[in-house]
Amino acid sequence: MTQSQLGSLKTFIEAGGTSLLKPIRAFLTKEVAGLGARALALMSMCVLLGSALMAQGTPMAFAVQAKPVTAWSYYVNSSSTSTAYRLGCNQGASDKAHHQSSAAFLDFGGQLSNGSGTLLLNGSTISNGHIEAVAEAMAHGYWVCTGSDTRAVLRIGIGTNNSFQDVSYGGGRTWSNVVTAAENSIKISGYSSQVIMYGANDIEPSWSSASAAIAWANGFGSVGGHHYFNYGSADGCPQYSTGNGGCNNGWNQYDVYYVSWGANPAQGTPEIYYSSQARQWAMIDLYAHQRLGGMYIEGPLDEHDLNTSTYTAQGAWNALWTDLSNARISQNFPYSLEVHDE
Repeated sequence: MTQSQLGSLKTFIEAGGTSLLKPIRAFLTKEVAGLGARALALMSMCVLLGSALMAQGTPMAFAVQAKPVTAWSYYVNSSSTSTAYRLGCNQGASDKAHHQSSAAFLDFGGQLSNGSGTLLLNGSTISNGHIEAVAEAMAHGYWVCTGSDTRAVLRIGIGTNNSFQDVSYGGGRTWSNVVTAAENSIKISGYSSQVIMYGANDIEPSWSSASAAIAWANGFGSVGGHHYFNYGSADGCPQYSTGNGGCNNGWNQYDVYYVSWGANPAQGTPEIYYSSQARQWAMIDLYAHQRLGGMYIEGPLDEHDLNTSTYTAQGAWNALWTDLSNARISQNFPYSLEVHDE
């Protein structure tokens, strides 16, 4: 979530092995092959990186991976399906023009305690049914405006956060069911040929206990069939060490890893607004490689349109990529995301 509002959408293959392993990627995405793909992808990482992952050393010079065109995500302020259609159309036209696929999320705020919907950032509420309709309208717009380019695919993350009432196992199940309903709808309409519905969650240590966020992640995964993007932060986590150090609100590096990758549905698109955040996520990633078999980051999220004192999309990309490379973790990101107000 933006600093101002606090007051009121892959590839598993490492850069060093791209030429050898790239043909496998299309068949080994997490959503297609599940745990088998995940295991093989992580095995590939281990083969490519070897013992270099076990220690930090003097920063090395790397050629930064070229950034794809940044996709726009949104803080949703209404239940307008016409607005959502337009936003999807804009993304479809962009992907068609640049011959790429993308990922984006729609942030609907925190979940209500009774599981009926969410509290939007503007203070109004929206029902689960209207959330599904907005996501479906975005999918419709994307499908129409990609036109003849039937290869472009948009991963829409239907987003919530861990700052409100229903951060629980049941809340995760509820949210996964919302994603399932939206996915079933676009299958009937035919938009699923180019749109995949994901969950999404702006998980930040400062907003809830680690146990509550982990319960949400496990609840989401218990329904099965979908993944979610964690587009949150690593508040207070270490920037220069990998010993499962403490973060804000009683969290540690393992907890952030778990809700971003360790939980089976989890995929990370972390907030990289400042240099400190890039260092935090590089250390979490290195910690995971040293102790837990690895993790993968889908790409950085920036908020430059809403707060020009923060990184641009290119700046966020460069910072995260460079800090991971300096930690001896070469990862190619498939996505670049930037959040906007609807």
